[in-house]
Amino acid sequence: MTPRDVGAVFDAAGEEFAVWSPRLWRPLGEIAVAVGRPRPGERVLDACCGSGASALPAARAVGAHGTVDAVDVAEKLLQQGRLAASQEGAQHLRFVNADVTAWHGDQPYDLVQCCYGVFFFPDTDAGTRHLISLLRPGGRLVVTSWLAGGMARIVPVAREAIAAVRPDVAAEFDRPNASERIDTEAKLRHWLADLGLGNITVDTAVYRQPLHPDDAWSFLRGAALRGLLERLDQGELDAVARRFRQELHRAGMHELDASSIIAVGHSDR
Repeated sequence: MTPRDVGAVFDAAGEEFAVWSPRLWRPLGEIAVAVGRPRPGERVLDACCGSGASALPAARAVGAHGTVDAVDVAEKLLQQGRLAASQEGAQHLRFVNADVTAWHGDQPYDLVQCCYGVFFFPDTDAGTRHLISLLRPGGRLVVTSWLAGGMARIVPVAREAIAAVRPDVAAEFDRPNASERIDTEAKLRHWLADLGLGNITVDTAVYRQPLHPDDAWSFLRGAALRGLLERLDQGELDAVARRFRQELHRAGMHELDASSIIAVGHSDR
């Protein structure tokens, strides 16, 4: 998808995304920031910031003498982030609607963090190299990704449900998935090393949520799969929702496994 397409998908998913933020995105954002450890006074870029799950805790960490630029293509998610920042009085945090793969700050950053975003870049490697180029010498890049065997469990269930109604749309699942390139500690470490980063550390965060079928459906509608669901008419969407709940029951899936891997790499420039 192009950046414009990604923005349109998450704009459409804004309501469901907001429902899931307290249960999923905010806790995971806090964990990422706890690993990346922004310091008071630092300049931070939060790439693919969404509604600010990691940008807000980063702003708290750097304090009023630091700055956080939070960049995303989904304006409706940015609006949620601006409201939260206003409520916290975080004037040093700004949310910007832009394609981060073409973003240039006015100064190099001490820290660039990208939570669950690099696999949405049109070119994952080129987009991430651009983020690295925005770091000061010795600056750090934090990347989070889904751990293999976790979040991916829900994808085949969704595929089967869609395939029963619209096989042509379900065929989109068969395309290469960029997230699979970085879904283990070893893969993520080697990938960042190949991009030129050094002193790389990788941590695993186990994070699971009880999952009611209705909640699972709202999760799909608030995630990237919304892009496929938008291609269905209302009758087809209702049929997929019914089938999805049936498939969840058949698969015995009663939790959402959002376990993640978090890598920190340092620029050697």
